[in-house]
Amino acid sequence: MKLAQNEKFFKDVCRVSRLGELRSRPIAVSGGLLHDMYQIETDSGKYAIKLLNPQIMKRPEALQNFINSERIANLAMKRLPALAAHIVDGESIQTSDGHYYLVFDWMDGKSLSLDEIQPFHCERIGDILATLHSLEDTKVLVSAEAEDEEKEIDWNFYVQKGIEQQSEWAERLRNTIEDLYTWHRQAVQSSSLFTTNRVISHRDLDSKNVLWHDDRPLIIDWESAGSIHPMQDLMDTALYWSLDEAGIVNRTKFFSCIQAYEQKRGRSDVDWQRILWYGYLGKLNWLEYNLKRSLHIESASRMDQATGTSQVVVTIEDLHTYAAQIPRLLSWLRQEI
Repeated sequence: MKLAQNEKFFKDVCRVSRLGELRSRPIAVSGGLLHDMYQIETDSGKYAIKLLNPQIMKRPEALQNFINSERIANLAMKRLPALAAHIVDGESIQTSDGHYYLVFDWMDGKSLSLDEIQPFHCERIGDILATLHSLEDTKVLVSAEAEDEEKEIDWNFYVQKGIEQQSEWAERLRNTIEDLYTWHRQAVQSSSLFTTNRVISHRDLDSKNVLWHDDRPLIIDWESAGSIHPMQDLMDTALYWSLDEAGIVNRTKFFSCIQAYEQKRGRSDVDWQRILWYGYLGKLNWLEYNLKRSLHIESASRMDQATGTSQVVVTIEDLHTYAAQIPRLLSWLRQEI
């Protein structure tokens, strides 16, 4: 079903979520890699409707994860410029015609492209991250979140399936397979550092998840929110905001984010090599998920499968670029911090 063309579905959304009468056809909003987003206008205002990926929502833990992430977003709104979903009858996650969705007020603003990001944007994000990590209201949520044991990924399986299906990425994956096993081993070896002293955070605070209006940020898309080691989160965030279009880190932007964070929360004595090695893990898990999408092991549609294929190619390149930059980042960090 093409929901953008299904007026009845969106009329039901408006009724269930008490948004008023639909005035015009929904407009698909581009940008998301997992879920579909639409703008609608009713007689009460403009709203963003996020339709949650049905394949993801089949996972046993998915619904509770979304409930938890919206709880975190609502707590963050007390101290930060954050956008949480509407709550209807005590629930943030709504359903209509078998589809799960979230409703947000439509907000003016835009996310910044990598070449638009300036050091003052990085400073602002570092300050916001420090405030988020310091929220007292979220501390009770840390212990409630169980840590999953990292399992070995069978990259050979995906290579073989890719060859069988003549996937465009099969040869590239095969040529990278030894690195994939090495990177995963390094990440798992580093994981013991991150089991304690965790905080609740957004966990995906990159430029696509921040809207700017008159140089004022608004943090959106809290679906990844949960517990994380603060230095891991700081490193991930500083890298998100300091990369150029080629994936190379800009030193000024990188330290603008880190130093703004430290001004509010202080410095930590940490093994930066282990932090950077652990940074492989999220990229490797994202690669495996997109391999499943591309191979139609776990995909909701042909479009979802195509997105998975393109993300496999991009993520393999991102991993190689990241690995190549670790020595330089370590040199910077040991000099500056």
